[in-house]
Amino acid sequence: MSFNPFPIGTQLHVETCFGDELTGEVLTYEHSVKMLILRCHSKDGKGKTCHNQCIVNLNYCKDLNIIQEATKAVTTVDKVNESPARLNLSRLDERLQQSVAQRESLLRSSNAHATPRGRQLFQMLAKHFGHSELSWQKEKIVVLQHLTIKPPYRICDITSSQKSPKLLKYVQRLLEKFDENAATGDKGQ
Repeated sequence: MSFNPFPIGTQLHVETCFGDELTGEVLTYEHSVKMLILRCHSKDGKGKTCHNQCIVNLNYCKDLNIIQEATKAVTTVDKVNESPARLNLSRLDERLQQSVAQRESLLRSSNAHATPRGRQLFQMLAKHFGHSELSWQKEKIVVLQHLTIKPPYRICDITSSQKSPKLLKYVQRLLEKFDENAATGDKGQ
């Protein structure tokens, strides 16, 4: 029998290098790939307590604390006799798609050439137009392939490649609102 550093039933608190914090009970641990499955408590929209099963790659963990050791050693026979919990695959797929979309959105909005104001403006515009309708050209923001906003990202820095006065007025109003919110310190445009 090999040594298992995380026996089933052990309570752990894990912090990933992505900033996620998970607390839960060990369901299983696979030493060869350093993967851990935790049963984490959560609440559904109706206030009922339910459990999420989280897969944790220990290669991407920043911190791991044992909260409580397992009270009873679970043998392989006990494990075989238990029926495994059913996974909601559609929910897992939905969460994966959501996570991928968030990370893609973050990658699209970052630009090494742009100022912090430019990145904030890009994120605000993405809320109105969607990330697919915005792009970067070095430090310039391109909206719907028709408008370009150059640094320092003021109303007078908007140029239009085509005649689209409605779009121009709309982006100008958004930029005015952005400036007002920046002046008051409100980041929730």
